[in-house]
Amino acid sequence: MLTDRRQQVLRALIEEYIAHALPVGSRTIVEHYGLGVSSATVRNDLSALEEEGFIQQPHTSAGRIPTDAGYRAYVEEIISSGALGDSHPHRSLVEKLRQSADALDDLMERTSAELARLTDCLSLVTPPDQGQTHLRQISRMGLSALLRKPEFQDSSTLLPLMEILEDESVLLSVFNGEGRRADNIMVRIGSENASAGLSGVSVITGIYGRGAARGIIAVIGPTRMDYTGVIRAVKAAQDAMGENG
Repeated sequence: MLTDRRQQVLRALIEEYIAHALPVGSRTIVEHYGLGVSSATVRNDLSALEEEGFIQQPHTSAGRIPTDAGYRAYVEEIISSGALGDSHPHRSLVEKLRQSADALDDLMERTSAELARLTDCLSLVTPPDQGQTHLRQISRMGLSALLRKPEFQDSSTLLPLMEILEDESVLLSVFNGEGRRADNIMVRIGSENASAGLSGVSVITGIYGRGAARGIIAVIGPTRMDYTGVIRAVKAAQDAMGENG
């Protein structure tokens, strides 16, 4: 169980790393996040967080970066704090999508494209039919955004993910698998994904529709993603596509 201050230090480190993709040191946290404690105190907290497995130091002289466990603690804090609320930042967009789409296929395509734009990650929407395995929309904008992330500049990290994206049956099993849910949103972080090819990404999925007529909304991005923004965007996509499951 993290103390309040260490939770604040962890949150600051993760938000800084999400923003800049660079290891974070104690001085950066003290100067940018106004925690009201000394650099020495923050260094001690970072050491404790590393011992507990929430962060790691990629190089001896570098700052720290989050681990999957660190991201999980961060996401759980976001959810429990109620900070996510609903999709209110995107309410006008939801109404625009509903009014502009003239058919379900069009709504799915527009929603997926907007989801990719909002999250800067790969996004897709499956049809509201459990018996239909064809994945209608993997947004090209979302895929190109993913390829630009520093995490995927090395082809050895990208190829396993691309192989999964090309296999619809594997991809559907990924989205329909088990995970930690909150408000009809499921978040799986890195090693929490059953497939080894997804160990470097986070998968956030939401259900829309009810009963047999349910579809899936999904976002795939690096574990270094803006979880608050992505979860809110998935909630907005759920609202655009119809009643939540």
